[in-house]
Amino acid sequence: MNHQILYQWSAELAMQLPGLNSWQVENLALFSYGVIEAESSQQMRIARNVVCGEQTASAEKRLRRFIANENLSLTRFFIEWTAWMMRGSEGNEVVVLVDETKLGDRLALMVVGLAYEGRCIPLAWRCYRANDATAYPVEGQVEMIAQLLATVQQGIPPTTSVLVLADRGIGTSPELCKRVAGLGWRYLFRVTKQSKIITEAGDYTIYEQVTPGHPWAASGLVFKQRGRIPAHARAVWQDGYDEPWALVTNDERLTGYEYAQRNWQEQSFRDLKSGGWQWSTSRVRCPNRMARFTMILVVAYGWIVGLGSYAIHQSRARRLVRQADGKLRRQWSLFKEGLQFFTDYVVKQGVCLKPCFLSDKRLC
Repeated sequence: MNHQILYQWSAELAMQLPGLNSWQVENLALFSYGVIEAESSQQMRIARNVVCGEQTASAEKRLRRFIANENLSLTRFFIEWTAWMMRGSEGNEVVVLVDETKLGDRLALMVVGLAYEGRCIPLAWRCYRANDATAYPVEGQVEMIAQLLATVQQGIPPTTSVLVLADRGIGTSPELCKRVAGLGWRYLFRVTKQSKIITEAGDYTIYEQVTPGHPWAASGLVFKQRGRIPAHARAVWQDGYDEPWALVTNDERLTGYEYAQRNWQEQSFRDLKSGGWQWSTSRVRCPNRMARFTMILVVAYGWIVGLGSYAIHQSRARRLVRQADGKLRRQWSLFKEGLQFFTDYVVKQGVCLKPCFLSDKRLC
């Protein structure tokens, strides 16, 4: 472990996350660094990569004490972390993604994240036992998501325009549409095949109105049986997809193709699991402890994605490749670029670079 990098990283976290005390900052810096070095979520492996003149067992106990600390305020962390990740978004548009992910059959997390250059940086989350209706948050799915979004909103500049995307398991909800609109935000939600829109010309099942390559749009009232709220319907069927997207939105300007960014959250879940931190191998079983442990994983993830962006900005990333359709794409994701850059430059130079979030102008 490079102590110079660790010291600089700790100073950066202290500046960006003032709600954490010095002990919390020190441990968040230490163990997020350890996650990157270990590329693992197993506590012993993380501990082995951060021992500072102590036994591995002692470092592991220190990690366990950190995630067991009930005085650590996740809500304040969510707000400050969001403010950090959203810096520079003033006057611009950002896309916020909402989805649930599971860690085997043990735990599930509802995650709200920031869509960024093919990936999604988690901003806030709620952890609970998976596949157990009796352990599901008592406030229900809509209220849980609404609370997470309201928390995240406190870290977003007021001049930033927000678009929320969610899949049909979450988005087929007139109440959630209302709650997002109530925040002053826009939504683009995928809905079930049975969802209808009521127009002056008649009722239409959104899913059935489209053929491949020919999008369909209409305005009227959606959720015929559960609300009839004013909205706009979009049905799009992109080449190569098995089925169309049936979508509803409160922004008439949206075409529906913006929904493709929702997949970025799936890619990030893969990074956090099999492609990077091996999240599912963690032996943490308590939902509250997993929520705090996830903070470590997310800080490490945000750092690496930011380094991937920096590598591109400094022309240190892999060259773009041209696809059969003539479009350019990256060879590696920002996450993979960041991991390589961390090893090849940050560690070797002993310089802790801050996360840098810039658009990839090569793709413009």
